[in-house]
Amino acid sequence: MEIKVSDFTTGMLLYNCVYPANFDTNKEIEEKEHQLTNFDYRINFIEHWFKGVHISVVKINTSKEMKIFVENRNQNISFLFCLEGSVYCEDVVDGKSINLKKNQQSVTIGEFSNLIINFNENVHYVYIQITQSHYKKLTGANFIDDASAFESLAIDTEVSLVLYDLVNQKNHVRIKKIFFEAQIFKLLAFYINNAHKKTSFSLKKDDIDKIMYAKQLVEENIQRPNSLIELSRKAGINDNKLKKGFKELTGETVFGYLNKIRMERAYYHLSKEKKTVSEVAFLVGYKNAQHFTVAFKKRYDILPGSLNKSRTTNPGI
Repeated sequence: MEIKVSDFTTGMLLYNCVYPANFDTNKEIEEKEHQLTNFDYRINFIEHWFKGVHISVVKINTSKEMKIFVENRNQNISFLFCLEGSVYCEDVVDGKSINLKKNQQSVTIGEFSNLIINFNENVHYVYIQITQSHYKKLTGANFIDDASAFESLAIDTEVSLVLYDLVNQKNHVRIKKIFFEAQIFKLLAFYINNAHKKTSFSLKKDDIDKIMYAKQLVEENIQRPNSLIELSRKAGINDNKLKKGFKELTGETVFGYLNKIRMERAYYHLSKEKKTVSEVAFLVGYKNAQHFTVAFKKRYDILPGSLNKSRTTNPGI
């Protein structure tokens, strides 16, 4: 297994590494940190790998548009999560392309092997590769059988929390492999469980697409949420069909889902970013901090103020 990264404009080799088959290693986990700089850009990336899995966390700061060329001929299952900025990728052989913006994802299997990656702003992304044999070992299925599980473009809140932990982990070296394996299990379990929930829908695909767009609108507008009528109009679907279909797809009512997202993001802001209760109440759409406190206490059975004072174990959001 080999990965090469070069400056597409100049052809200068930036990084080259040959990995053992299946990313196997004699150590519990292999880790490397790199910094590549010139006058126009700075690339920082950290990679972790162990049997069956390779994880890259990449930050790019650039003062102008840049292109890098990535040669990766491995037929692995690849997860690309764009956390900041935007990423445009094009395969130089067959012309396939993907264009990801902030909080979007792409999951492929060996489709992009000779990539031109274009950046025109500061970028932060996570790239995870799982070998096909390891995926089958973890899930008991071939990736092609589960492919529909990974079709969503938007990064769900649950996945965002897993990615945050991956990026910001501070674990002792002895438990790093256990930690990373646990995050991979969480990701796969989330996607596959969601796919299984969708197997018995009575809705047409066009209606499902509209309802999923309405779900995205809920997630993007928690400070000033749309009414049911506004959501149905923007999504192009009857409000009664939206109400029933949303429940069928997500297991939640529209406003039950809004409350769930608000509380999950509140927990994130309080426990990870240590923001004040008043700040978080505003961020998640509450005009009254006391009303927010009551809602948070009802969901998690703890006061929100306790989270920004000391790190508390996540109660299973």
